[in-house]
Amino acid sequence: MSGPVICGIEDVNGAGVARVARDLAERYQLPLLYLHVLDRDADGEQATRMLHEVAGAEMHEILIESGHPADRLIELAGERDASFLVVGNHGPRSSLLGSVSAEVSRRAPCRVIVVPPTVDVAGSALSGAAAS
Repeated sequence: MSGPVICGIEDVNGAGVARVARDLAERYQLPLLYLHVLDRDADGEQATRMLHEVAGAEMHEILIESGHPADRLIELAGERDASFLVVGNHGPRSSLLGSVSAEVSRRAPCRVIVVPPTVDVAGSALSGAAAS
């Protein structure tokens, strides 16, 4: 396992997702890449500021691309030979996963971590997890 941890960030509420991605990258000593996929009418500069805010000051790669979020995450994971894809879950209560996280989970070429919106941003999201 040497490919990056790719973290899909949808909006400023992605701090918990970013935290889990940072923890994974640190634990397995992997590079970290944050990705935001723009809507048709979205502002690229605003998206860049949002990613820097969520990602923090640590060294990492940031990409902003256009297209469908699930497709771009999956394609990028294949292109970069990703070790993990980390995405949030904003699905409706009646669904276990949102549409993007469900699609990524089905089609990704690597391990997928789906982070619930209730993850503790301040503490380590992986503190109790056993290393594999």
